[in-house]
Amino acid sequence: MSDTVHVLVVKAGGLSWALPMSAVEQAFHLSDHEVHNVGGSRVVRFRDEVLELIDLAGKVGLESGDPPSAVVIWGAGRRYALMVDELDSQISAERVQLPRLAHGQLTDGAVHHREQVVPILRPGPLTGAYDAAQEDLTHQFTEMQQSALAEIANIGSGHAATALSAMVGRPVDVGYSEAMLVVLARAVDELGEPMNRSALVDTPIMDGGGSVLLVFPEESAEELCQLLGTSMSDELGLGALQEVGNILSASYLNAIVEMTGIALEPEPPKVNVDLLGRMISSSGAGSGRASDPTMLMRSYLTVEGSTARFSFLFVPQIKSISLLLEKLGVDA
Repeated sequence: MSDTVHVLVVKAGGLSWALPMSAVEQAFHLSDHEVHNVGGSRVVRFRDEVLELIDLAGKVGLESGDPPSAVVIWGAGRRYALMVDELDSQISAERVQLPRLAHGQLTDGAVHHREQVVPILRPGPLTGAYDAAQEDLTHQFTEMQQSALAEIANIGSGHAATALSAMVGRPVDVGYSEAMLVVLARAVDELGEPMNRSALVDTPIMDGGGSVLLVFPEESAEELCQLLGTSMSDELGLGALQEVGNILSASYLNAIVEMTGIALEPEPPKVNVDLLGRMISSSGAGSGRASDPTMLMRSYLTVEGSTARFSFLFVPQIKSISLLLEKLGVDA
């Protein structure tokens, strides 16, 4: 199966680079905006917000001049302004997998463009939100611990799928579920594409236990509302999504309680529809330090006979993970 990507090709340091359009908000000329030095960093005022300026050429170890343009890009739940020498073009092309030795910490494959192989850059590590070499902390768990946490994710997603099936009257398939220990900034990047308009149901867990999130692409949220006899265009539709979040979050957490006996009480969920990046940055998952260890339990569910697909995520605080392992008898 081909993997077609939509990217913005830019030039910096004499070379071409590709930025995922799912993370790109807008490009602008730096001469049209105020640039300041604050605490040793360059910042630019853009639409009444101060954004950190990042020199793309310098970031990839190339000689930099005085870049005339910038691209507003999302990485790890924050917006940055990436300085570039030239804006080339937007293209859709098949992703090319680079040889392992050529796969850098800042790249995620490549595309062919004008007889060149152009690397696709990863916004999170590129902006310095986290170190790509240290983003995955799963190796800190033993194989037994990883299996136990994966089993929690499997059982939790199974409970959630059963609950949703009862609500819509159709089978719900669990496409996959997984559990991984990553830094918080990487977990935020994994929640979805920041420039996609989506519906987000955010269910905080009492006493700082973390958050349970449902991420629906807008079209999937609308189809799910229709299955429930309503529409996203009115308050009933948003109320229906909020109730879905409430029931599914409780189902997921109940599975953990059954296995461990840990009290995890959900607070009332909040539902919002906007660009995913904006919502994540203000959600429970977007708070905390970028380097904080975070367990991401993710499930991908599909309603049979429809195109409604969405991600179901449990992002507990690291202290909750230690307690989970202890209760499962695999803390050592």
